Amino acid sequence: MSLLPGAEPPVIVPVHNLGAGGNTPPFWLPPPRGLGWRHAMFNAFFLGDGHRVSALGSLYAWVDSGAFLFLEAPQRRLAGLHRRRREDGRGGGAPSGWSEDLVEEVLRRQERFGASVAFTLDYPLPPRSQVDPGCCPGTVAERIRLTARAAALAYQLRRRSGIRLLVVLQYNSPEALQRLLATLERELHEHAGMGLGDVDGYAVGGLVPHSAKWWLLAQRLQQARRLLGWGTWIHLLGVASPRNTALLYAAGADSMDSKTYIIAAAKRLYYQPNGAKPARISLREADPSQKPLCTCPGCTRHQTLQEMRHDTQSIALHNLSITLQAAAEARQACTQGELHNLLKNQARSDPRLRKALSHIHEPRPC
Repeated sequence: MSLLPGAEPPVIVPVHNLGAGGNTPPFWLPPPRGLGWRHAMFNAFFLGDGHRVSALGSLYAWVDSGAFLFLEAPQRRLAGLHRRRREDGRGGGAPSGWSEDLVEEVLRRQERFGASVAFTLDYPLPPRSQVDPGCCPGTVAERIRLTARAAALAYQLRRRSGIRLLVVLQYNSPEALQRLLATLERELHEHAGMGLGDVDGYAVGGLVPHSAKWWLLAQRLQQARRLLGWGTWIHLLGVASPRNTALLYAAGADSMDSKTYIIAAAKRLYYQPNGAKPARISLREADPSQKPLCTCPGCTRHQTLQEMRHDTQSIALHNLSITLQAAAEARQACTQGELHNLLKNQARSDPRLRKALSHIHEPRPC
């Protein structure tokens, strides 16, 4: 199973954004060489008419819909446009800026940019509902309906046959996921003349506010695998780190994106190899003579950690290298039939991982 040529799970997709906006600065144009990095995540919200993935060289572009920003930032141009439509009675009662025009606008941005993989517009569930499935059932049901409708419309409106469309799944329980898939099946049949088996793949969303609850991430992935099986590509949105990559892979994620490598660098957090907790590089605490701990392209630019502290680009590059190494280690362990032992060893020093493992009842078949 492969979504793209050479994309062997687990695929790490670093957030990049071309420096167009958000919290990802324009560090690398083009991206750095020497990491084996062929994938990057972008956000359609920040992409203008002039942005093209070709500016980055040979790279697979994964483009998120930017749903949260489009729907929850009414001061922005597109969200404001759809808000005005609701106010004059032409919005059809859809909440927080959702409209079929927005679905098409997002898809056109993704296609124009040159996306290899695009994520359908989804309507995020209230964060509280992820840990309290009984919360706001009416709101959850409506957002599930809109998420399914947007996915079907994207398949109907797709112009570039080569673009892979991943349907974003927003759910807070196995029952909610069943309702979402049933609704999606009806919408796909009505709007695109296709079934669930014709979808390119799926993405589990809505978990960024709960990224520290690894047990919940594992639980949601397992719920998706039970209904979709292991022959379907599943991406996990926004919560990957070197310390949870093997866990998420075992629970069901074929690919996952991450911006923590950049956020950590801005805080001067330097990822250590072997899943250890990131250590803060401090001018006050660092030994002036201590050398960087690895030979990645970021570390080899500097003689000491103290010197490296002033170069957030190099720290981010190092953190990304460690993240990619964690994915490669998990992939190799699975190939050798040792994924369970890898997780068991990692869990010895990590209570969160031990708890999360108890929620994996059907681990990835290796």
